[in-house]
Amino acid sequence: MVSKAHKHPDFSALSQQIDPAWIAHALAVTGKASVRRRRLPAEQVVWLVIALAMYRHQPIPEVVAHLDLVLPDEVNPEIAKSALTQARQRLGEEPLAQLFGLSALVWDERHQRGRSWRGLARYAIDGSTLRTSDTPENRQHFGAQAYASGVAASYPQLRLLTLTSLATHLVREAVFGEYAKNEMRYARDLLQAI
Repeated sequence: MVSKAHKHPDFSALSQQIDPAWIAHALAVTGKASVRRRRLPAEQVVWLVIALAMYRHQPIPEVVAHLDLVLPDEVNPEIAKSALTQARQRLGEEPLAQLFGLSALVWDERHQRGRSWRGLARYAIDGSTLRTSDTPENRQHFGAQAYASGVAASYPQLRLLTLTSLATHLVREAVFGEYAKNEMRYARDLLQAI
């Protein structure tokens, strides 16, 4: 039986584009910076979350091992899978939202140079819907599409709107929210980012 070899993630290009100072800033402003010495500090957990989003077909321990994210410990060289989950939960979403906002701003401004139209940057607002995990919390928070028959969709759904540069196709800002809210109401929030 032939086993398929996993292609290991290559973060070299991405790690050159994300300034470690951005990660430190995102952790500092959200109060999530590691205060005590951990085997998987908050900075490394941010990289782990990015890696998991890009390489979701890879087992988590394999991604962690390949990227060498865990600080060495001679007494306990292995790290439990539960520690990885706990580290992600401890980090939360706020630092990642901060990092997204900062990187999107810097990348957009960098790539807008020389691409203006009559001195103006051009953007489009685009909306979509996404399914999310079918949990009572998600159903209550996001809701779901209701069909004419009165039956609700099988999965909770959320609205996603992005503010995207027409010159570069980079996303400058994004908002998520409940399905029943009109896209135009979300669009108002995006206009403030221009």
